[in-house]
Amino acid sequence: MKKFFTEQLLAWNREQNTRTMPWKGIKDPYKIWLSEIILQQTRVEQGLPYYEQFTTAYPTVQHLAAAPEEEVFRMWQGLGYYARCKNMLAAARQIVDTFQGQYPDTHEQIQTLKGIGPYTAAAIASFAFNSPHAVLDGNVFRVLARYFGIHTPVDSTAGKKEFAALAQSLLPDDQSAVYNQSIMDFGAVVCKPQQPACQQCPLSARCVAFKQQLVAQLPVKTKKLVIKKRYFYYIVLEYKDQLYIRKRTENDIWQNLHEFILIEMPGPVNANELEAYTAFKEVMHNIPYTIQGISPAFKQQLTHQTIYSQFILLAAAKAPELAHYMAVPRARLNSYAFPKTITDFLQNKSLGLF
Repeated sequence: MKKFFTEQLLAWNREQNTRTMPWKGIKDPYKIWLSEIILQQTRVEQGLPYYEQFTTAYPTVQHLAAAPEEEVFRMWQGLGYYARCKNMLAAARQIVDTFQGQYPDTHEQIQTLKGIGPYTAAAIASFAFNSPHAVLDGNVFRVLARYFGIHTPVDSTAGKKEFAALAQSLLPDDQSAVYNQSIMDFGAVVCKPQQPACQQCPLSARCVAFKQQLVAQLPVKTKKLVIKKRYFYYIVLEYKDQLYIRKRTENDIWQNLHEFILIEMPGPVNANELEAYTAFKEVMHNIPYTIQGISPAFKQQLTHQTIYSQFILLAAAKAPELAHYMAVPRARLNSYAFPKTITDFLQNKSLGLF
């Protein structure tokens, strides 16, 4: 069963796999690493233009390591999961400082880089150096669970161990890079999460899930995703063509990105009545102002959170004294990295900031 699986998968890759991506087949560990970091929690279609922008702006790890943090975050803007960007920049500098600018070439050394776990290390070691390490991503979990009829939850400790051992046992000698790419592509275009192409699948003859009509039930996950709702009301405070922003530094979403003055409420409120709330008064108690406008509502969906945002433009009658905030000319807003909900607001132009 295992031999059939590996042979059929490699045959499918040779004869039918038409999935193309600019990082497929290359041996540059830096570019492979960039693609892996960008594609964590990101669809290929969304990540591709970012990969092209990064490899153009920073063709080597030395270029990335030397880049200003604000510039890198600005380029990452819109990809989400900004800890990836922070770790990526730290790892680039680690490669330059610790490994003398040479990308480490063993699975163990690669795992010492900031933000790189066993899967990403296995992918880089395999694709760049053909090291015999099997990859495990969502596509691989799904293909293995269905074909072998595994009901152990993929998000459990036991499941991760079981799937890791199985994946490693399927790896052909001297073809780890080709095999790993094959199974990832197969999961993306044939054994898809929804509407898999079972009738055209070269593995269906021995696929447990297909034969037992369990395709929709596998893989199994134990943890139910709980979506938290948050309500952000941003005060866009302006004085003499300058706006007040700060960098988010707390251990929360959007760390290292910038934002306007934030009032987070426990539930939705009428933005026209925001002045009556204590949180608003605490921020604006010594700042004379007039309300210039209120934006439409914006929504941003994160993996575990839904962010509802609204923006209130205020004109200050005197220079505000706000700790932790800096005054930025309107024309320079584009120099700062903001979360998507704020860039959506700025591009919407509902309050005429541009």
